[in-house]
Amino acid sequence: MKILSGEQLLARVTEELGLARQPGWESVELLAAVLRRTAGFLCPCSTSTLAGAVTEALQSLVADSEQLRNRLDVALEGMLAYGDLIEIKDHTYGTSSVLVYAAPPAFFKRRSGLVFLMGITPDHSSELPTDLQSRVEYVGHTRRIEGSGEDLAQDLRDLGLIELSERTWLRAPVPQLALEHVRKFDQLMEQAAVARDIPGLTILDSARPVSYYRGRWVAPASHTGRFVGRRRQAYGADLWCYVQLDDGETERFIDLPLPNGWARGCDEAWRLQMAIDATRGKPQSCRIRSDAEGTRAMEFFSPVPLWARRRWEIVGTAGPDFGCLFSYVFRDAEISEEIRFAREMLWLKDSELGYSAS
Repeated sequence: MKILSGEQLLARVTEELGLARQPGWESVELLAAVLRRTAGFLCPCSTSTLAGAVTEALQSLVADSEQLRNRLDVALEGMLAYGDLIEIKDHTYGTSSVLVYAAPPAFFKRRSGLVFLMGITPDHSSELPTDLQSRVEYVGHTRRIEGSGEDLAQDLRDLGLIELSERTWLRAPVPQLALEHVRKFDQLMEQAAVARDIPGLTILDSARPVSYYRGRWVAPASHTGRFVGRRRQAYGADLWCYVQLDDGETERFIDLPLPNGWARGCDEAWRLQMAIDATRGKPQSCRIRSDAEGTRAMEFFSPVPLWARRRWEIVGTAGPDFGCLFSYVFRDAEISEEIRFAREMLWLKDSELGYSAS
């Protein structure tokens, strides 16, 4: 029997999991790879069972097991959003517990030729042959392959991987014009019951500058029209809503998210406000600037729906928030597609900075 040191064990695990470089035990890349491997054996199971198994296996190799568990929970959340794992409600024994299943191996191809891999092959660390596996780049909880002139998508289909469309992968709403989006909510407002008083109401004032999100929140005064707002409830966080006012007095409202809606209330509200601003001829904006060599950043000044941030966290990396609410950094080959996405899905106006913030 051979006893391995911690460094030797890390090198062995890294090699067996197919990682090109040797990260630390608590790196997102390594933890996500270990979770994928463990899920291939344990799923279907609960997220706590999956994270607990990995924690037990690694806790003697890290300084802080509690921090390890927190990092595993973050990695799991990312993998669920990304598509490596799928959450399904289980009603087998009359309960409604949620189990995670290993998603089948799949991929999504970008216009730039970059391919994202997702899903898990049970009992195997990778579904790819050695030549393709050596080209996989691990970034956080994601795996990607850079196309090099060959028909990579066809090669992956021949290997049995499922090709996903952009909408299936992103789980985003159908693109539409800003005016059509606002009209949908206005039609629902026409059918809403009269409501003369909403306690604790605040609204996003569409007349205020789109570049300062916090400064747009006000209590109704002499406002007339329809506004995105939040209203107080007896228990819990304030509810998001779309409200109709006449000289500051409430006439009717609808709560967000809409019934049977799949998005969060804040996501529906933020996107509705983007559509309202665009139809008023004062769209919200994102700023494009040069970053490190070969990359550019998109800087944002108002919140965006979770499905948009999930996309940018996968395709790019979070950047600094100097002079903006948040930003993401993308490779030059990817930036044009993300600008197009921001225009079509969020109706944002983009402007190019002539300098680097680095």
